[in-house]
Formats: sequence, C-alpha cells, structure tokens
Amino acid sequence: MPKTTFETIDTLLEGVQADVEDADLVFKLRTARQLLLLLQEREDAGRQALDEVELDDEARDRLERLGYLE
Repeated sequence: MPKTTFETIDTLLEGVQADVEDADLVFKLRTARQLLLLLQEREDAGRQALDEVELDDEARDRLERLGYLE
C-alpha cells in the first residue's frame, strides 16, 4: 500500500497506464509518472537539506506548521 502522496498518485497513474491501449496516452502517463518521480526527489533533497541546517525555534515551528518538517 502506498505510504506517501507521491506513491499514491504514481499507483493510480500506473493502474490507468496498464489499462490504456493508445500509445500516445501511455506516453503521456509514463511522462507524468517520471515528472512525479522528479518532484519526489526534489522534495526529498529539500527535506534532507532542512534536516542538516541548524534552525532557530521560530523558523522550525513555521516549517513544521507548513509540513516541511515533522
């Protein structure tokens, strides 16, 4: 079962891609999945960078409220 929003979206797109027979639509779905992977990699890199930075309490609280930190 998917754990993240990215994984959920990819699972949904993968299911549709498997059901589609039109080559142009398959290409578009595959491209969308690749772009989704790129976005996930960028978010992961951003989260890792935030984990490595020393933040003051106020900045950390703001980032937690926005969902960037846990």
